[in-house]
Amino acid sequence: MATVQILAFITLDGYLARRTTFPDLWEHPEKYGITRIREGALSRLDPDVSFISLTERKHGHSGVYLAEAALETLSFTDSLLRFDMADELVLYVLPRFQGEGSRLFEGYPGFSLWELAGTRSFDRGVCRLHYRRVTGG
Repeated sequence: MATVQILAFITLDGYLARRTTFPDLWEHPEKYGITRIREGALSRLDPDVSFISLTERKHGHSGVYLAEAALETLSFTDSLLRFDMADELVLYVLPRFQGEGSRLFEGYPGFSLWELAGTRSFDRGVCRLHYRRVTGG
């Protein structure tokens, strides 16, 4: 069965990071393992995908379907969480306070339980946290 993974870049104060907040991440994604995550996905999900189609794809394949959280996809990634479609979260935490913007979890996605599946720290204080949804949690 395939996995739906949400990839997000957030600041210490919980906002979706802007490119200007930490430009190195966008200019050199290979240094932070982002290129490998993107290239390793079966498909990158866009907000137009139907959840019925996504459910069928999840059951018919193995691998990762990747959804990136950004300002323009925020309602989509929120829906993936709200309707229990997301199986993993990969959060890049940037060592900055942005002070304003959109928060990754502005909508209330409901109760769910996640376990830490891995961490990695990079140069310049960037940290990657990888979480998996706990079944039944």
